Amino acid sequence: MKYLMTDNPKGQDISVILDNLRKYNLSRIELNVVKPLAIFVNDENDNIMGGISAETHGNWLKILFLWIDEKIRAQKIGSKLLKDAEAEAIKRGCKYSFVDTFSFQAKNFYIMSGYKEVFTLEEYPLTSKRHYFVKQLTGDKVTP
Repeated sequence: MKYLMTDNPKGQDISVILDNLRKYNLSRIELNVVKPLAIFVNDENDNIMGGISAETHGNWLKILFLWIDEKIRAQKIGSKLLKDAEAEAIKRGCKYSFVDTFSFQAKNFYIMSGYKEVFTLEEYPLTSKRHYFVKQLTGDKVTP
């Protein structure tokens, strides 16, 4: 066996690890369909000004990214994207949602959107915190 450490891995090499890990994981769980979900906000020239990227898996919505261009923030666009993604997740059978954010990003946004903090990584990466949240969309309770 050869071991290679690098600070510049090739995307295709990372994909091999990720693809095989997903294949292994999905072969051992009862609901093995992960379905992407994305909603975009475009301006009149079709430039992306914001959006949400997520995936649904069984009972869970996992929010991957939510971004709004600074020029159009404070117009409740993020709230609409989040609500629309949650509504679609409910249609897909989800009962819960999961998201993480840094302390300098959207912690209060998620709290105001009904998310409950379940744990925090301190000093992540050095001076910030990384917050993990869940929300009950429907059905059984999730307790932090």
